[in-house]
Amino acid sequence: MPKYDFDSYTLYEIKKRNVYSVKIRVVLKEQLNGAVLSGAAAKAFRRFPYYNRTVSVNDEGAYIFEPCDKPIAVIEGDKSVCLGTDETNGLLFAISYVQNNIFFSFAHNFCGGCGSMRWIKATLWQYFTDLGRDVDKTGIMTSDTPITEEEQSEPNVASLPKDEALGKLNFTMDSFIPQMDYMKRMKDPEGMDGYYPIRIPKAPLMKYAHDNDGSPNSILAATLFKMCVKALPEEKKFTVGIANNYRADVGCPDTYRDMVRQMYVQYDVGMSDWPIEKISTVTRSRMYIQMQPEISCEYCRKVDDYRKQIDAQPDLESKVDYAVDNSLTTHGLPSSYHISYVGKVEWGGLEPFIDGIYSLTAGHLLVEVNANAEYFFINFQTVRKDGKYLKEFLQVLEEEGIAYTVGELEDRKLPSITLP
Repeated sequence: MPKYDFDSYTLYEIKKRNVYSVKIRVVLKEQLNGAVLSGAAAKAFRRFPYYNRTVSVNDEGAYIFEPCDKPIAVIEGDKSVCLGTDETNGLLFAISYVQNNIFFSFAHNFCGGCGSMRWIKATLWQYFTDLGRDVDKTGIMTSDTPITEEEQSEPNVASLPKDEALGKLNFTMDSFIPQMDYMKRMKDPEGMDGYYPIRIPKAPLMKYAHDNDGSPNSILAATLFKMCVKALPEEKKFTVGIANNYRADVGCPDTYRDMVRQMYVQYDVGMSDWPIEKISTVTRSRMYIQMQPEISCEYCRKVDDYRKQIDAQPDLESKVDYAVDNSLTTHGLPSSYHISYVGKVEWGGLEPFIDGIYSLTAGHLLVEVNANAEYFFINFQTVRKDGKYLKEFLQVLEEEGIAYTVGELEDRKLPSITLP
């Protein structure tokens, strides 16, 4: 096993590049009270001591965590907060707000969207409770909810089975990737890391998925492929990367920790005239092959070996260089677009207060998906300001009879991260 805290190893990559910032926007149906939010946020955050830590470097040049006795920062205004600094009391978590929007910012090394929802729901429950509302806490971790071993669990790599997967897919490296979009954005002094908030009624989309042999992931993959064909008629092949949460595969189904790997599906232009149903069926079949637990166990062993190699480096600079040069997350198959779906989140008694949930992350041509009982909330991420890709995506939705509403282009203003 690696020597140090499971959550610490992504920090070495973060030291050199800010690709692990997350900001989750929760839109409420009423104006926020900042003073009440500050008190509620401090109470709720104490429930999660594994988040309530600061980073330091030990004598071996390794990142370690130390408990923090300061409250989580609650900052007025939608801005890019700098995590790990005095602005956030040294924490890698922070909250900001404006009008009826709360922005939960954090470093990805602790958790992803799924794990963070526990903290987010706890904060919202405490906020509305402190306002005097009677909110059912079923499914919500409040200050008196015991901390369990299961929620803090990490995989025991030595005990994972070493069975071979029943077949694997081979991928080519010749798909379109949106490099020129990034280049143009970098040269644009007014460039932005933007997103369009899209809302799709949940019940009809689930019926559409059922009628077209699909799941939310496979239907989105198929519609985004159709988008690419419209936007890029000269290209011949496209690859979608689909996030797969493998916690249960490695014996940690209830952990807060982020354990995600990428699945891939490749499409070629010969499929462009296929109906969504057929594309979805192909997508699901290729996803199933990659969802074998044996593949998750194999990937988990790779992560374990990678972390041991980081430990073997003699100082912080060497650890950082090794982590960046050998990253398992940023050296995967280049994809044309990505899909990340938080999955089923039970909002319970908070449901009447929420008007939207959008996950904001680093990436382009990436759709981050959240949901409540009524809607799918899609964050359509882009670095373009001309509406390319979005226009074509909405055309596909309209052709398929999928209702939607879409907001204006907004800047993500992702948090930055400063480490020792």
